[in-house]
Amino acid sequence: MAKRRVLIVEDEVLIALELGAIVQKALDAEVLMSRSVARAKQLIDQPVDLALLDVDVTNGKTFEVAMLLRLRQIPFVFLSGSRREHIPEQLRDTPFIPKPYDERKLIERLRKVIPDVRE
Repeated sequence: MAKRRVLIVEDEVLIALELGAIVQKALDAEVLMSRSVARAKQLIDQPVDLALLDVDVTNGKTFEVAMLLRLRQIPFVFLSGSRREHIPEQLRDTPFIPKPYDERKLIERLRKVIPDVRE
């Protein structure tokens, strides 16, 4: 069985590395990292099973990436220090995890998006 591929769009390097480690362990996944909207758009041209999106990254907001993921029916979760109210109305039904996040709650949320996540 092929490994899952999870895209993490996060411009804070330490947070990205921590998320990558959590996702690799919980999902036994290959992690693709992006610090920018432009790079994230390139990476979703490859097969991706799930994405974790910070709302604000160095060169903008990830809403365009979110809309592309939605069009491709790829599940995604916003993980952000921004409040949900800052997300456009058409994306507010997306799962949202506020930063700072709790690892256990993050894994619980991933379980809801992809049911066979391990602890």
